[in-house]
Amino acid sequence: MNSPALADPTIPRYGTPRRIERPTRGPLLRQVGGLLGYQFHGWQDHAGGVALEYDPTTRVPCFRTVGIAVARQNGKTALVCARIAMQLIIPRQTIAYTAQDRSLARFKWAEHVELLMSTPFADRVKRVSRINGSEALIMHNGSQYVIVTPNEEKAGRSMTLDLAVIDEAFSQPSLGLVGAIVPTMSARPHAQLWILSNAGTFDSVLWRHYTDTGRAQVDNPLATLCWLEWAADPDADILDRQAWLDANPTLDQPHGVTSVALNADALENMDADRFRREHLNLWVDLAQMTGIDPVTWAACRDDELRPVGEVVLSLDFTPERDRGTLVVAGDAEGRTPLEIIEATSDLERLVTRTAEVARRWDAPIVLDRGGPAASAIPALERAGATVRLIALPDFVRACGDFHDAAVHARLSHRGDYRLTDAVAGATKRRVADAWVWRRRGGADISPLVAATLARWGVVATTPIPKPAIW
Repeated sequence: MNSPALADPTIPRYGTPRRIERPTRGPLLRQVGGLLGYQFHGWQDHAGGVALEYDPTTRVPCFRTVGIAVARQNGKTALVCARIAMQLIIPRQTIAYTAQDRSLARFKWAEHVELLMSTPFADRVKRVSRINGSEALIMHNGSQYVIVTPNEEKAGRSMTLDLAVIDEAFSQPSLGLVGAIVPTMSARPHAQLWILSNAGTFDSVLWRHYTDTGRAQVDNPLATLCWLEWAADPDADILDRQAWLDANPTLDQPHGVTSVALNADALENMDADRFRREHLNLWVDLAQMTGIDPVTWAACRDDELRPVGEVVLSLDFTPERDRGTLVVAGDAEGRTPLEIIEATSDLERLVTRTAEVARRWDAPIVLDRGGPAASAIPALERAGATVRLIALPDFVRACGDFHDAAVHARLSHRGDYRLTDAVAGATKRRVADAWVWRRRGGADISPLVAATLARWGVVATTPIPKPAIW
C-alpha cells in the first residue's frame, strides 16, 4: 500500500505507481479527450498514464483490469468517454458499457453517444441505433459501442469484447457480472476491463473484492490489476478540507467539485454516512455499523422470563407510518425481559390499545421525541396515559445500552419472530462519534426501536422528562 503525502491531489491514497520504464498510451488518451472537448485534470492524466502502460515488445497492455475509485462528480464520465472513444478509433473493436441497472446504463450510453456526435468524432460514425434492446454506435471502421445488461446470466455472453466498462460498480451484489464478462475478452490479448465507482455499502460484493485486491496489489510489479483510489483518511472529520481534497482531486479547480457544495452537503443535505461514502470515498465500517449478530441475539432467548412488577411500555411507528409496535419491558433477576404486546398496520387502534394497557398496568410510555410515534402523544395524554419523551442524546445512549445488554445477555426475549426479524434487519447510523438504529432496505425495525426505548425506560438512572405542553 502506498500512502503518499496527499498535498498533491493527483496522487491517489492507494495507487499502482507509474513505472517510467514502461511506455504508455496515456498521452493518446489525453489527446482524444481534448478532441471531445475535455481538458483533463491532473488525476485523469495520472490515471491514464498508469492504466495504459504497455509492453514495449508485444505492445500488449500491462494491466488487464483497471479499477478507479474516486468521489462523485470528479470527472469519471469524461475519463471513461475518452477511453471508449480511443478504443473505437481502432478497427473492428467491440466496446460494452454497463452500470447498476439497464436504465442507468442506457442513460449513460446515450450521454456518451451525444457527446461523441457533437464533436469531430462524429465523422467517423456510420450510424447510431437507439432501438431499445439493440442500442449501438457503429463506426465506419467496423467498431461498435453497445450496452450490456448488468445481469450475470446475460452480460455480454454472445459477444467478443475488446473493452468493457462497469460503472457505478458499488451496486453489484456479486462477482457474477465480471464472471460473465471476462470470458468474452479471453481471445483478445489487448482487451481491458475498466471498473469505476465511489465507495460501496454492505451489499457491494464486487467492488469490495476489487478494493481489497487492488490495495493489496499496488506494489506488486507483476500485477495485472491497476488500482487507483482517491480517498480521505478513514478517521477524518467530514468538515476537514484536507479530507475533501484527498477524495476530490478536482476540488475548486475549473469544472471540478466546489468547497461550497461539499460544505452544504456536509452541514445540510446529507447524513454523515452518505457524505463519507459519496464525497470522501470512504466505506462504512462493516464491523462497527452492523447491528446485533444472530448468535448474540439467540443467546439472549429465555422463554420463561417475562416482564413483571413495574413495567415500561414503548411505542414506535415506521417512518412510512404503515406499521407500528407496542413493547413492554420489565426487570427480573437483573435482566430486562422484552415482549411484543402488539404489532399492526392499524395505527389508530394501536394507540388506543397502548393507552388502555398503560392505564391498566399503571405503566409509563417511553417515546422517541424525534420519532414518528411522537405524533401519538396528544391522543395518549388525552386518554390519561403517562408519556415520557427522550431526545436524540438519550436515544443514542439507549441504542448503545441495548447493544451492550444483548452482548452480555442482560436482556431477554422469547424468540418472537417480529423482534428477531427487526434485529436482523437493522444496521447503525452514525451520530457524531456514536450511532442509532438505522432502517435498511425498508425493513420494519419498529419492534427493535420500541424494545430499545422500553429497556431504557427500565434502566435509565436519570428520570425521563415529561413532554412539553402541546
